Amino acid sequence: MSFIDIRLNQINKAILPIIIVISLISFVFGAIGLILNLFVFTRASLRREPCSLYFFSSTLFNLFVILVVIPVRIVSEGYSIDIGNYNLTICEIEFFAFYVARTIPCWLIVLACVDRYVNSSIKARIRQISSYKTARLAIGITIITIIILHIHMPVYYEISYMSDQFGNITPACFGQKGIYRTFIAFWAMVSYSLCPSFLMLFFGFLTLKNLHQHRQVLPRTTQINQTTRRVNIQLSRMLAAQVLVIVIATLPFSIYRLYASFTVSLPKSTLRIAEENLAFKIANVFTYFAHSTSSYLYTLTGTVFRKELFKIIRLLWYPNQTMVTTTGLKMQQMSILPSNRQITVANNNGT
Repeated sequence: MSFIDIRLNQINKAILPIIIVISLISFVFGAIGLILNLFVFTRASLRREPCSLYFFSSTLFNLFVILVVIPVRIVSEGYSIDIGNYNLTICEIEFFAFYVARTIPCWLIVLACVDRYVNSSIKARIRQISSYKTARLAIGITIITIIILHIHMPVYYEISYMSDQFGNITPACFGQKGIYRTFIAFWAMVSYSLCPSFLMLFFGFLTLKNLHQHRQVLPRTTQINQTTRRVNIQLSRMLAAQVLVIVIATLPFSIYRLYASFTVSLPKSTLRIAEENLAFKIANVFTYFAHSTSSYLYTLTGTVFRKELFKIIRLLWYPNQTMVTTTGLKMQQMSILPSNRQITVANNNGT
C-alpha cells in the first residue's frame, strides 16, 4: 500500500469520529444551555429589556439549529444518508430552511449590538430608540427580510453528481453549476459570517466609545439609574462574548466555501478531494459552537444572567424550600397587619 493510500485511509477514518464527537458536544450542551436561556430571559428582571428580547429570539432559532439541523447533519455527513441528495423538493426545502435558521440568529445579535450602541448614547433622544416595541418590530422585519433574501435557493438548487472522498460519483444537493455556485459561496460568506461579524465589531466599538463619553460627561446619577446602567453593562459584556465566538466559529466555514467555489473546475486528485472534504466538514461542524455556547458565555461574563440562572436552578432543585419561604413571608406579612378587633379597640381608646 502506497503512502497516498495510507494517508487517504487515515483521512477517511478520521471524518466520522470528528463529526460525531463535535456534533454531539454541541447538541447536548447546546440543548441544555439554550433551554436555560429561555427561562432566564423571561425572568422579571430581564423580560422587558430590548437586548434580552434579541437574545431570547436568537435562542429560539439556535434551538432549531441544535435540535433539527445537527441531527440531520450527523446522519448526512457522518453516515452519508441524506434524502435531500435524491429528492429535489427535499433538497431545496432543507437547504433553504437550514441556511435561514442559521443566518437569522447572527443578525439578531447584530440588532442586539445596535441596541447596546443606541442605549449607551449620551443623547436622550437617541436612547429612546432602544425600546421593547422597537425590538419587536426590528426582529419581525429582520426575519422576513432574511427569508426573502434567501428565496432564490429553492429556485437554483439542484442535485449534482460529484466525486466523494473515496473517489466514487455520488448525488449531492448543491447550487447550480456556474455563476450561481460562485454566488452562493459569496452569499453564504457575506450573509452568515462576514457582514454580521463586521457589524457586530463595528457597533461594539461605537458602544465602547459611548461608554467612555458617559464616564467623562455624565455625573453620578441616582441609585435606580446606577442599577439600570449596571444591567446594561452586564448585557454588553454578554453580547461581546457572543460576538467573539460567532466571528471565530463562522469565518472558517465561509472561507472554505469561497475557496471551493474558485477551485470547483480544477482537476483534483482523490487525496486532495479527501483533504478538502475533511476541512469542509470540520469547518461546518465548528459553526455549531456559534449556536450552542451562548448560555455558558452569558454565565461567565454576565453577573445578572448568572444570578437569575442560579435562582432558577435553586427553584428546580429545592422546590419545597421555596414554598416554605414563600409561606413564611406571607405569614409574616399577615402578622404585621392589625386585626379588626385591634382596630376597634384602638378606635374606642381614641374616643
